[in-house]
Amino acid sequence: MTPIRTVDYHTAGEPFRIVTGGVEPLQGATILERRRDALERLDHVRRLLVHEPRGHADMYGCHVVPGNDEGADLGVVFFHNAGYSTACGHGTIALVTWALDEGVVERREGENCIVVDVPSGRLETVATVIDGRVRSVMFRNVPSYVWATDVRVGDLAVDVAFGGAFYATLRGWRRPSCRA
Repeated sequence: MTPIRTVDYHTAGEPFRIVTGGVEPLQGATILERRRDALERLDHVRRLLVHEPRGHADMYGCHVVPGNDEGADLGVVFFHNAGYSTACGHGTIALVTWALDEGVVERREGENCIVVDVPSGRLETVATVIDGRVRSVMFRNVPSYVWATDVRVGDLAVDVAFGGAFYATLRGWRRPSCRA
């Protein structure tokens, strides 16, 4: 059995585990196909890396994969304790830092533009390198939009928006008051 190799990064205290070797490449022509392959064929790797004793409830990680086309520097399939996500901000920052640190993409002083294909779309990132070290990473997320408003869920109403993943915001909810 080949040992699985990983490296851990933290972004403002948020953990991120990057698979660097010992796992079969994910199959598929696109990030979404590779994400599906990870779920169907290699989910035991995710569970091994994020659950106790090697991980914990807040552990996030990824498989590094090729981008969807020549326009991307790299691609990524994100995973966490409950499955696979469409986006991960702190993971994107950690991944770009790792890719520059390890020479996966060329690192130079100043601003480095790295394009990353994630399940929700294509991200343009800018990493600033000073004295040979990555000092910051920022990225422009995929376009966000309101998908639906006033969606009824029983007696409640939610608005649903997309910003890399779908989010529902409860409308008109008020915390019960203990004061008369």
